[in-house]
Amino acid sequence: MSLRSTIQSTLDLGFSLLCLGPLTVLFWRGTFNAITDIAFRDLPTFSSRWYPALILYLIGTTMKILVDLTKHSLRSILINKGPCLQSFCSMILVYLDAFFGVVMWVGGFNLLYVFPGLHWYGLTGVLLVASSILMVIKAFNSTGSVPLGISTDEFENVYNPHNYFGTKFENSCSYKVILDTIFSYTVVHTLVICCWWGMWELENRYILFPCEITVKDIQAWDSVIISYFLVFVVVAINNSVKEMREEDGQFSKTAAATFTAFLAFLAALNFWRGIWSLMDFYFFPSMSLWNNLLLSHVVGFLGTYVAGSSLTLTQSSEKDSNTPDFLSFQYWSKYGACGKKNQYEDLDQHSETTPLVNEV
Repeated sequence: MSLRSTIQSTLDLGFSLLCLGPLTVLFWRGTFNAITDIAFRDLPTFSSRWYPALILYLIGTTMKILVDLTKHSLRSILINKGPCLQSFCSMILVYLDAFFGVVMWVGGFNLLYVFPGLHWYGLTGVLLVASSILMVIKAFNSTGSVPLGISTDEFENVYNPHNYFGTKFENSCSYKVILDTIFSYTVVHTLVICCWWGMWELENRYILFPCEITVKDIQAWDSVIISYFLVFVVVAINNSVKEMREEDGQFSKTAAATFTAFLAFLAALNFWRGIWSLMDFYFFPSMSLWNNLLLSHVVGFLGTYVAGSSLTLTQSSEKDSNTPDFLSFQYWSKYGACGKKNQYEDLDQHSETTPLVNEV
């Protein structure tokens, strides 16, 4: 790796850890807590929350599916339109995608609070079963999130939403895209929610100190420290895992990829848990609850939108790549130093063993 690439990658990681990651968590914190307060304010026990939780989950899931299908449909219409119209439509769609993604997670979390509940064996069982199914269907990498994965707001990114089988209206029947999108959210993404809920609550109640403003703020740093350590471990081993060959053995290759994916999952979850808790302490703590949550929601969305990465606020699920890459935080490195991609950069890497035209 050249010095320039190293510097750009370092800037990417720093920008994700210190800017885009916290802004993403800030939006989710404000939105998640506001929806929770509205839906469950008069329902103090988990057992009484099952009906509004189910409604939230169904509304969130349905709207996520409809927003993704709308993106697929609008791509061919907007592709030749002006940048102002494209940007406006993208902002609306991304906001709806992000908002209803939070609605889906609030409903999913609270359904799991009802059953199986918060006993350690229930939490562990949900985590193990959901993780195992995701690994079997090769979708466990979807449990990753910021700071190791960000998404920029280019047209192709916004209007090519991820789904499990990778179907598109351009090359698949409409019903296949619809069924694929439904499967991606009702099965794959729901399993991702189960994984996050299981590990989040295990850490909250049995592994680490509670971090939701119930203890001294110094203890809220435990997840942040764990996250930063795991992030640098994943960064250090990513290339080695990605470059493993069949000669190394299929079992070794699969085991290494699974282990790294689990580390990436733990890094993301602890980043969210730690930053979320620190915001409870330090994000305008003297402000009234609803003003605080509204400001969190607005600043989180506008901050990521201005940075051109509001798509990071959304959550989607897809099948794991055959060549796993656990780092997807390219921001500055997408372009050259002057903000323009070097069109000859790829040609510099070709040699006699890497022809310009590869056979399909």
